Formats: sequence, C-alpha cells, structure tokens
Amino acid sequence: MVANLEKQHGLGDERSRSPTLGPEDNALAPTKSRQSFRAYNEKTKRTLSNKPDDVDAAIWLEEASVTGIKERKGFKRRSSSSPNNPFPAGYAGGTLTTVIIGLSTYYTSLLLWRFCAAHPEVRDIADAAQVLCGGHRIGWYIGFIALALNAYCIMGLHAVAGATAVQTIRDGSEVTLVWAVVITILMWLPSNIRDFSSMTALGLVAAFTMLVCVLIVLCGHGVQGYPSGWTPGDVITHSVWSPPGTTFVQCVNAILNIAYTFIGHALIPSFIGDMEKPQEFPKALAVSMSAQLLLYTITGAVVYHYTGFEFTTAPAYGSLISKYGKVAAGFTLPTIVIVGVLYSLVVSRAIYFQIFQEGSRHRTRHTVKGWSTWLVIVFVGWVISFIIGEAVPFFSDLLSLISSLFSSWSIAYVQMDRKRMFSSPLKILETCFVVCCFCAGAFFFVGGTYASVQSIIDSYNAGAVKSPFTRANTGFVLDNR
Repeated sequence: MVANLEKQHGLGDERSRSPTLGPEDNALAPTKSRQSFRAYNEKTKRTLSNKPDDVDAAIWLEEASVTGIKERKGFKRRSSSSPNNPFPAGYAGGTLTTVIIGLSTYYTSLLLWRFCAAHPEVRDIADAAQVLCGGHRIGWYIGFIALALNAYCIMGLHAVAGATAVQTIRDGSEVTLVWAVVITILMWLPSNIRDFSSMTALGLVAAFTMLVCVLIVLCGHGVQGYPSGWTPGDVITHSVWSPPGTTFVQCVNAILNIAYTFIGHALIPSFIGDMEKPQEFPKALAVSMSAQLLLYTITGAVVYHYTGFEFTTAPAYGSLISKYGKVAAGFTLPTIVIVGVLYSLVVSRAIYFQIFQEGSRHRTRHTVKGWSTWLVIVFVGWVISFIIGEAVPFFSDLLSLISSLFSSWSIAYVQMDRKRMFSSPLKILETCFVVCCFCAGAFFFVGGTYASVQSIIDSYNAGAVKSPFTRANTGFVLDNR
C-alpha cells in the first residue's frame, strides 16, 4: 500500500519550488518573491567567482541546478500542465478513476489468489506466467522479465525518492547523489534476509509511518491556509472534470499513475506462497484495499482542494510549508526503505529458486554456497536498481511505461473457468467484467505505452529532463511562515 501512495500522491515527477540567490547575501535560501528571484537570475551567471562557500562547485555550475532543476518542472504556472499531475481529471474524474481502478484491482487480485490456490506449485509471478503459457518455459522468462523490470525500477525509484526526502529536510545542503547512495545502502543491508518472516513487523512500521505522513499532509494543508509557493494575487483553480486544454497524454499518464498505485499483482504469488494460511489472503486483501481506497480518494481530493492545478506537487508534502513538509518528508523514509526491501526480496527469491530447485539443501540450510549466491543476487540487483534510478533521465515516465506494459492478469480467469464462463447468469456477469478488465489492460498496453513514450519526448522537448547521476538538489525548498 505504501509504495503506491508514493506514486499517486507521492513519488512521481517532483515539482519543487526554486530556491533563490538574494543579491544582497548571495546565499542559497527560499524566497517569498518569485519575481525578484527571476529578475535576479536573468542578470546573474553562475561562475566559481560568485559561488557561495557552503555550496559544492559541481552543483553550482550544473545546468539543472538548485536554482531550477528542470526535472521538477519548477514554476507554479507549469504545474497544471504537467503530465504527471495526480488530479488532471478534476474532482469527479480523479475520484471515479481511483475507485474504478481500485475495485478492478481488488477483483483481479482475488482472481490471482484463486489461480495460486489451484496451482500450489506457483511460488512467484514468473511461475504463474509459465502455467498460463501451458507449462512452456518461455512463459517463465516473460513473467520474470516483467517482474524484474517492475521490481528493479521501483527499487531505483525508492533510492531517488529517499534522496529527495532527505534533501527536502536538509534544505539541499549536500550532494543529492550521496544521499541516493546512502538510501540504497540502507535498503540493501536488510535485503540480505532470505525470507519474509521479518517483513511482518517491518510492514507494520511502514504502514504506521505512512499513515502518520498522510495525516500530516492532510492536516498541514488545512492549517497552513495557502500552499508553499503561493504569493498574494495567485489564483487557485479547481475543476469537476478535466479542464479545457488537457491532452490525451496528460490524462492517460494520470490514469497510469493511479493504476500504478494499486497494481501490485507481481508480488501476490510470492506472498501467498509464504503464507501459513493462504486461505486467509482474501481477508488481508479486503482490509488493505479498503484502506487504500479510503486514503487515496480522501488525500487526493483534500490536497487538490487546497492546491488546485497551480500548486499540486508530487510528492504531496512539496506543497506544505517548511514546519509541516519536512516532518512529513521524514515519515516517508521508513516506508521508502522497507518497501524497497520487499521488492528486492521478491525478485531475488525468484532468481534464487531457479538456481536451487525444490528440495535443494541450499534452500533450507545455512550453506556457504547458498548464502554466497544469495548475497551476490541481492547486491547485483541493488546495483542495477541504483543505476536505473540515477542514470535514466526520464525515470518517472519510465515507471508509467512499465505500468502500461505489465498491468493485467485477467487472462487467468480464462485458464481456470473457460468451461464455466457462461454456465449461469452470475458467471456471465463475471465474464463480462473480466472482458472489461482485459480491454482496460489492452488499453494500458497500447494507449498507455504511446502516452508514456510521448511524455518522454515532450519532456525532452521542454527541457524537463534531469542529467544522469545528478548532484543537484532534487529536494523541495519549502516556504518558511
């Protein structure tokens, strides 16, 4: 649930405010006047001679630097046209989309649970794909590629998101790349555990801290009056549906962002395979999905009410003032680390189980060969994830692309119930719903892929693409008031 909040309200394209360099003190600090900053910035060229003493030279001279890193689409008038705005569909459109996708995800997750119950040999999503392909090995490779791409990209996202949160708290006083390395190491260390036994307690910590973060975001927006970056005379606008001028790419990317927050099917077989009582999975799923629907709809609507199209940020703590935003950013860190560990465990176990087959003593005993293999798998996985997260300049668009490619598992219904699809009125109704889910998956695959690729092109054309392994501050500079 937590990784999901990150994408919808939380960890997609960061649109932070720009810090300013006051002509009087030439220091890195937020300003209340965007106009004075822009006027000054037009007159000032960054050189080593005017570099403040407390700023790294590479950051000061970097094109996408702390004064306006392009990745974050930093000016408030551009935020309403950002393709990754969480609510470009307006109140009604965003809420309905969230509810429809949430209910569809709940049903298809139950469907996948039924599939795993019918095939107890399935231990991960790659095994499930192999069964769906009639037992052919090609199915496993397709499923594993989908799992690895999804998991490694999300793990890379958490390295980026963790660095962003720390830089927000620290006001960008260090090099962003350093914090990305630190967060990656913090996720890598506990990933060396080989089973899910310790994840229950960590999962509770992640859920609690993210709940606190959501409450701070909700209460903070209500208490502070106006969002960070607002100046007298600025207008905050809202819409029931998509406002005029919203493009197909913007709407589809918004839908993909919402779908991304819910769709965690790649992890379900791994969870079920390690449960002592797999028959209890529907209860856990019902509780989880109810909480997600409640949090996503309320948080999205409330934040959008106070920020409108002009000041909506992702993550949502970016529109809070400093005394609330920094606290909220701090509470995201446990969730960022723990969910990254979870994805690492799932994909690493899928590889490990292929190297050591069922019954191997290396699976059940502490052997040098078993542990050495596991440590190498985990370490290489985090290296790949870090490189993806830091080297891919259009990383958020890449996540939308992954969501569009691997988002539907409704085909499992046909494999299980192909002889009973029209046996009763209820089965006919269920079959029609599955067809709708399949069509939605096909739309994500075709339309979503097109929108994601076009968004990447648009980002390049707009100069909104960061430099790889950026040292610049990617954190939010929040107003102090």
